[in-house]
Amino acid sequence: MIRILAFLALTFPLAARAQDALQQGDTIPDFVRRASAAHPQPGDRVWLHVWREPKLSDTVMVDERGDVMLPKVGLVSAASLSIGAFRDTVRARFAEFLRDSPVELVVLRRVAVNGQVAKPNVYYVDVTTTVRDVIARAGGVTEVGNANNVSVIRDGKRIRVRDWQQDRSTNSDLRSGDQVVVARKSWLAMNALPALSVMTGVVGLAVVLLRQ
Repeated sequence: MIRILAFLALTFPLAARAQDALQQGDTIPDFVRRASAAHPQPGDRVWLHVWREPKLSDTVMVDERGDVMLPKVGLVSAASLSIGAFRDTVRARFAEFLRDSPVELVVLRRVAVNGQVAKPNVYYVDVTTTVRDVIARAGGVTEVGNANNVSVIRDGKRIRVRDWQQDRSTNSDLRSGDQVVVARKSWLAMNALPALSVMTGVVGLAVVLLRQ
């Protein structure tokens, strides 16, 4: 059990912090509330763990119809439910034939991170994860990356995300299939100091020549 809790805390840190906030009586951030009210989407991954029942624990995908097939429970129309209601429904179905076996269920979004990040890849992330979090998961912006030019490509459209390092608004919410792209700095931005040095040298040489 300790290993599973540690896995959850490391893999879904924002969900863990939300749970801590609940236990301490703190106000739950708006982005966590939005995540709980969101619906599972086709392409999401559902992580299911039934305590003391390894044969019932599984990881399944939400299909193109928004359904998931779970062990013993059968087909569940996940997309028609909020994530909170989906979790409650699955737990209620398992409770019909299981006793004293708590059920943990986590919905993960499939997000690609590309461009100038340390570890570009496809990541499955907790639904509370934002642009800032997934870039951090990818190792952060590289030295040649432009932190002021970050976009989300969704359904073929490019959405510029400004102030992503601080933003917790709906602009930073992610969906399965999103691609987060960090642009490269311009040549001038990367070579401003050498270019300035060259220009200074040229100007200095010109001044010397004019004085002769």
